[in-house]
Amino acid sequence: MKSKSVTQISGLPGQLVGVVPLRTSGTGTIKIVGDTLQGNFTSFFGLEIKEIVIPIQNVQAVEIGEGCTWWLLGLGILTLTIFFIGIIFIVLAFVVKQRYIVIYTSTINLILFGNNNDKLNLFRNEIIEACRPKQSYMPRPSQPAPPPPSLPKRSTIS
Repeated sequence: MKSKSVTQISGLPGQLVGVVPLRTSGTGTIKIVGDTLQGNFTSFFGLEIKEIVIPIQNVQAVEIGEGCTWWLLGLGILTLTIFFIGIIFIVLAFVVKQRYIVIYTSTINLILFGNNNDKLNLFRNEIIEACRPKQSYMPRPSQPAPPPPSLPKRSTIS
């Protein structure tokens, strides 16, 4: 049974800060179109619009992760002095997980945060499948099989 293919995902864009992916405001879409990977990202209020087209062969790795909600952790640390309300935010930072996909290329990293883990996995599989070299069928010319080697005759000594 073939699974459903996913060639487009949408979510919240992000960027890498060091090795930590952080969400940014706005919306983003990444889709596979032919042999290219297209990303459309719009920042909050449409102040910045990015359209990125990458040949699918330039994809070096695809990462799916799940991690801490960093802005809740920061808010918790800042509000610790106010009747220890910050403890609630710190606990939520580790309970509420963010799921994301990072597509690494030689020049740019595309990051998209989403909630549907199955859809992220299917999209990752589609990217990996599209990156594989296509095998073309080339018929071999038919050649007759070589004759089997003949064994030398034994001579008897009388």
